[in-house]
This record gives sequence, structure tokens and C-alpha cells, in this order.
Amino acid sequence: MIRKLTMTLALLAVLAAPVLADHHMKGEPPMHPEIILGPPEGFEPPEGDEPPPMDMAPEEMEAMMVGRFFELMDENGDGVIGFDEFMPWVRGSHMPPMGDGPAMGDGPPMGDGPAMGDEPPMGDEPPMGDDGTTGDGMLMAGEGDLAGLPLAPECSNAMRDSELGPQAVNVPCGDHEGNLIFRTICNMPGFQSQAISLPGGRSAGCFDLEALRGDIAFEIVSEDGMHIFDTSMGKEAFMDLRLEGPGTFQIKSTDGSPDGGVTIKFTDIPMD
Repeated sequence: MIRKLTMTLALLAVLAAPVLADHHMKGEPPMHPEIILGPPEGFEPPEGDEPPPMDMAPEEMEAMMVGRFFELMDENGDGVIGFDEFMPWVRGSHMPPMGDGPAMGDGPPMGDGPAMGDEPPMGDEPPMGDDGTTGDGMLMAGEGDLAGLPLAPECSNAMRDSELGPQAVNVPCGDHEGNLIFRTICNMPGFQSQAISLPGGRSAGCFDLEALRGDIAFEIVSEDGMHIFDTSMGKEAFMDLRLEGPGTFQIKSTDGSPDGGVTIKFTDIPMD
């Protein structure tokens, strides 16, 4: 059923493309923020959904596509799409580069650096290290020591719920044993940060990467905003990291490609 819905919406999008996004057809990125919508994982469309007639006019196709998306997202049928109904349909986003040039929509910006996920100017690429990171701390899937990591999952509320409990117990970490914890962040709205909450007498150690997708850089800050770690500090600094409770620490994405995501693992152990 999900395949049928995907094919139906894809057909609608292709046929309506001349009306919806002529600049995309020409290969030009939009100069405004953009959200990409698609069916959430595990979604079951109503019985009887069929692709629209091939001879439908583009204007009618556009209206049908927008209306169908609205109907499917409006789960309770009240005619209003709430945040909890909207978020599962968000599959990606695009943020244009911000600079001192014209306003969004008035032409290309005049900023000095590339937008998140864009390639840097010719000759300005940061060097790639053996650990699969660039000099600015960008983790790049498939590069160097990161080549053997599995693909990080796409972020969703269900995925986040699955990380609330330990992935394993009695896991060795130094002189102690503790709970193996996963935290996944993605470069998509609503999933760009995750919290590590530690009660008094507990600490987090033995940090490492569990999975990676695309390009992403991240930092870890305390609840008062104090910088503790970022990926430019290197692999050894990350693996030697030790967080102590009580306290809440935020893992935050700082850069990367739109599809970037990373699963961080650590062990929750007693404090020495």
C-alpha cells in the first residue's frame, strides 16, 4: 500500500512540476527555505487510492496533489493539521545560504561560505583525514575509518522512542559495567538535537559512533550552554569524553548535508 501511495504522489509531483517548481527543472536551487514532504514510514493509505488520469491538466494535477496531501496528513479529519500530524511527513529540508547580499528570492546571496551541504569552492576543500573527517570536523560516511559504519536510521518519533531505554545492559566500560545508550540526530527539522540526562552519581563514558549517513558535524554542550565537545576536536577526544551527573547535555548538529545523520553510543556507568 505504501508503494502505491508513493507512486501516486510521485506521479502527481512529476506531472505538476512545470507549475510547482520550474526553477528545479532547470537545476537551480531555491533561494528560500523549503520543506520536503513524503509518506511517513509504515503509513497505510486508504483502500482504493489510484493514480490520477494521465491526461489531467497540470493545474488540476497541482490542486489534486495539494488536496490529497492535506487529507492524508489530517489524521483526525478536523480540517486542521497539527504539529504532531505534520512532523511525520517531513522527509528533508533546504536552507539557502545566508549572507550580506540580496534578500531571499532576489538573486543569489553574497555570503562567503557554502550553504549546508553545498560543495566548497574549487581549491578550498578542507583536507580529509584518515579518520574520515575533514579539518573542520565534518563526519563523512564511507570515508577513512568511517567507511565500515552502518547507515544511520532516518529520524522519526518512533526511532527516538526506541532510544529511550538501554540497547544493552552490563556493558563493560573501563572498570565498570553499565547501560549501552544510543542517541541519533539528523539534519532535518525537529531532530537536530538530542539530550543526555544523567542523575547524580551516574556518568557517561566510552563514547563512539554507531552509525552514520551523509555528512554531519555535531557538538555537545551542557544545559548552561558551556561548550564541551565538537567534532573538530577529533576521534580521540570524543572517545575519551566523560560526562558527569547530575545534569542534562545536548548533542546538536552544527553542519552537514540535508540527509546527514549520526548515531552516537555511550555507556551509562556509576561515577568513580
